[in-house]
Amino acid sequence: MKLFKILTILIFFSACNASISNGMSEEGIAVGMEDIAMNEPSSFKIASDSMGSQSLSPGEYIIKSAYGSMDVSTSNFDQKVNEFKNLISEYEGNISDTYLSTNYQGLKIQSITTNIPAENFDQFLIEVEDIKDFSDISINANDVTTYVLDIDSRLSSLANEKEALEEIKLEAKTTSERLEVQNQLRYVNQDIEMLKGQKEYYANAISYSKLSLNIREGAGISLFSWNYYFQRSLNWIESIVGYAFSLGIIALPFLLIFFVIKKMKNKD
Repeated sequence: MKLFKILTILIFFSACNASISNGMSEEGIAVGMEDIAMNEPSSFKIASDSMGSQSLSPGEYIIKSAYGSMDVSTSNFDQKVNEFKNLISEYEGNISDTYLSTNYQGLKIQSITTNIPAENFDQFLIEVEDIKDFSDISINANDVTTYVLDIDSRLSSLANEKEALEEIKLEAKTTSERLEVQNQLRYVNQDIEMLKGQKEYYANAISYSKLSLNIREGAGISLFSWNYYFQRSLNWIESIVGYAFSLGIIALPFLLIFFVIKKMKNKD
């Protein structure tokens, strides 16, 4: 009976502690995810979040990413794209996403998202500019050390709780007591695995830095470019054909009725 009371008290305090910790961690993780998700801006800026830490130093867990674009001439477009891809290989990076599109002027835009080892990311950006100066770039550095500290603290607390539960399990005298302890251990182990997964995510995120780059064909294309007028002409022709086809479909029933009525009158 004494063992059961101790177990009940331990479970009660563990539940309270888990509730408080979960609230803190979920808030921290949510903020961290919002910091990581960024939209591409139109001008150069560097943003960073500095947060205090205890056992880890601020800046020990930093996730870096950058968004940029460059304009190249039509004659050099394919060459510059290939130079950028070769540079990625030189830095042992990888391309996670690539997309080729065409704008309203008929000019190509190559969008490439690449992941570069974090320790070489700054030098990589410098060498990208050697290929062609950025038209615009945004660099973001997010310090997530506080979130990692929170995970470490909760893992330590859960490890102590697991150890205490295992001792209680050894001292349990009845099957029901052992099952109760085993059930609590299962929840503790689940929380431990979840937190380890979160920490592994941050460890992977700081290992590589991401650059999303748009390489745009035709620097300085203006209203005086023949491409502009050619594309506009095609758009107008397409619109005219579309309107004519739509009107034809609408008018067809009325024309059929007109010819039927006309034919019936001629017979009379």
